[in-house]
Amino acid sequence: MHVKTLAAALSAAAIMAPASLLAQPTNNFTLVQGKTASMGKLVAAANGQTVYALLTDSQKADEKAAALAACDKACQSQFTPVKAVGAKPQGWLLAQGLVGAVKRADGTLQATFNGLPLYTFADDQAAGDVNGQGFNKVAYVVSTVGKLNTAAPKQAQAAVPAAKTVAPVDAALFELGKEKYAATCSGCHGPNGEGAFGAALKGNKMIANDDAFIKQILVGSGDMPSFAPMLADADVAAIATFARNAWGNKLGGITVDQVKKLR
Repeated sequence: MHVKTLAAALSAAAIMAPASLLAQPTNNFTLVQGKTASMGKLVAAANGQTVYALLTDSQKADEKAAALAACDKACQSQFTPVKAVGAKPQGWLLAQGLVGAVKRADGTLQATFNGLPLYTFADDQAAGDVNGQGFNKVAYVVSTVGKLNTAAPKQAQAAVPAAKTVAPVDAALFELGKEKYAATCSGCHGPNGEGAFGAALKGNKMIANDDAFIKQILVGSGDMPSFAPMLADADVAAIATFARNAWGNKLGGITVDQVKKLR
């Protein structure tokens, strides 16, 4: 494959890959390019797990001393060195010149990126997790250009619930409901839905539940009797429609079929 064609293919793969892992690594790769919702692109282990650099490895004496004071052995034990595959480890969708290894005291090779020794964090369970970011102010993810990213993870935006669609109001049912309400319901609930012996219906959000309001009229509860024996389905639908859309209420209409299904 021509070099330019190969480069274009790799670029396309980076765009189309899953958000949490921008790679299809094999055992030959030590590091890959990952992408998280909260931190963007970063360096990850071959399995997609986020890797971190620790300030306890800093070449700056004062920075290293502060980090060691903030993160004791128990703290450091939460981080596991990333093992390098071979003396010249490979990276997927990463600048190969930045991928390297360093020999640890026990003789094992630890992966590095731009000279930074890399670790995984114990509380990261899946690709894309960044629970170690800023841990004790010593652990930080590494950008794909080999720099520490010390920013706080971005909070995911809560999904905005879809607005409930209000059913259309049948004008004829509304007028019938106005008549039936005055004759049947106003004595307890007030002529303007303000409440008397019964609950106020004006501004009452409880009547927004279609089925519950229909059943309340049909079956009754407490001091409210069942109106099923004396009201036809059309009458129940009309009363419910009127009460849900009078006195400033705008809760949508009720159909005769809805009442039939619940009778």
